[in-house]
Amino acid sequence: MAVIGIIIGLIGAAVGIVVGAVGGLAGMVLGLLGGSLGLLPFLFPVLLITIGIIWLVKGSNSRNVAGARMTHGGPTPPRNPGNPG
Repeated sequence: MAVIGIIIGLIGAAVGIVVGAVGGLAGMVLGLLGGSLGLLPFLFPVLLITIGIIWLVKGSNSRNVAGARMTHGGPTPPRNPGNPG
């Protein structure tokens, strides 16, 4: 009977260790999630300002302007009375 009690005690301890480790990991994840949600009101405006600055800088780049693009087409056909276009 003592051996059965020792085995059951070891199984219970192992289950307790696993449950405690899983609970600890879940607590850490929830704590990090709560911390990130707490920082969200402070980080969201910074993120919006950064995206706006990047958008303005990319928009002022002359290579991105549609009117500044040079199109390289084929040679124009010669104009003669038979070809008015």
